[in-house]
Amino acid sequence: MPFGKKQKPPAPPAPPVPPAPPANVIVFETPSEALAQLSSNNGHWLAHRLFLPPPVVIRKQGIVPPTFPSPSPFPRYGYALPSTATANGDLILFGGLVREASCNDLYLLSTRDLSATLLETGGEIPSPRVGHASALVSSVLAVWGGDTRWTQNSKATDKQDDGLYLLNLGEHIFC
Repeated sequence: MPFGKKQKPPAPPAPPVPPAPPANVIVFETPSEALAQLSSNNGHWLAHRLFLPPPVVIRKQGIVPPTFPSPSPFPRYGYALPSTATANGDLILFGGLVREASCNDLYLLSTRDLSATLLETGGEIPSPRVGHASALVSSVLAVWGGDTRWTQNSKATDKQDDGLYLLNLGEHIFC
């Protein structure tokens, strides 16, 4: 190539062609088209109700476990729900704001049977909080941060809880 003469850059490679979706998957062109389909009679997921089995409690000698349904975890906001599920495909919801009161309850949301089960926990349970975070690592749930001054007895001068809490999911014990 002579000095000073520029060579044309190579043409960019063609974008990869995405694989075709499986036969039982519907692909929509726009989000509004998808919403219209879901709100029609074919939106089967809208017909499912949340099953509320009895709470799971830590067994105590002489105390009979409850047989009544778990209270519904909804409506609530400001809760923590890790972005990953457990090995069983369950989601773990902790705390948040329910009826203008902060909570420190723990729910197991099952994607298999569409249930929400209240789990009793022991150990050093985090104080009620809103706007916190949680992460799931193996069989441990980590909870940290958030606003812990949402209780009725809170004062503006109270310190926020900056602790890190670890829940052993096998034993339902915070440490």
